[in-house]
Amino acid sequence: MPFITMKFSMSRLKKISGFVLLFSAFCCSYASETLADVATRQALTLYGNAALTGLCRHLSTNRLWVCELSDNPDIHLTFNADTALHITVRTPSCEGNSVLDGEWPGNLKIAAGQPKNVCNVKIYDEEEGGDYVNRLNALPEIFSECRDSFREASAMNRLNAQTANFYIGKCKRYPAPPKKSQDEDQSE
Repeated sequence: MPFITMKFSMSRLKKISGFVLLFSAFCCSYASETLADVATRQALTLYGNAALTGLCRHLSTNRLWVCELSDNPDIHLTFNADTALHITVRTPSCEGNSVLDGEWPGNLKIAAGQPKNVCNVKIYDEEEGGDYVNRLNALPEIFSECRDSFREASAMNRLNAQTANFYIGKCKRYPAPPKKSQDEDQSE
């Protein structure tokens, strides 16, 4: 059987690669939207309040924003503007995560199809409680304003100034959505 070679012009290759990139972007954005949705601003405010109360033992200032919940085993919350909020568990023999969905304060849950146990750690247990999702939901919203929670955590020496400023900058970049007026609420 003879080998068939296909020759494409450079403009044709650009059109094909453009289509593939566009299709990939569409698929990836659709997948991330359907997997889970904890608003970036809510997750930031959660981090600030968790740092303030000591639930977050350490906050990172890397590409991924990490809140350390435990160091043995390594359990942490992770997200950024492009990555869904999730709980990761790492042990010497296991690593996995579970994506969260819902709203904070008080209404976080495991996203559809995500594991309730990761590496023998209870992420969510409807019947017994005592799991990480319940701990996050029980976390009080001491400050509802994102920036204030990080400022206060820094003032209480729970965060250094550099880390607090990093997250305050994120709060400014991802403002709270505008509140509905009472007229809008009554019309629904």
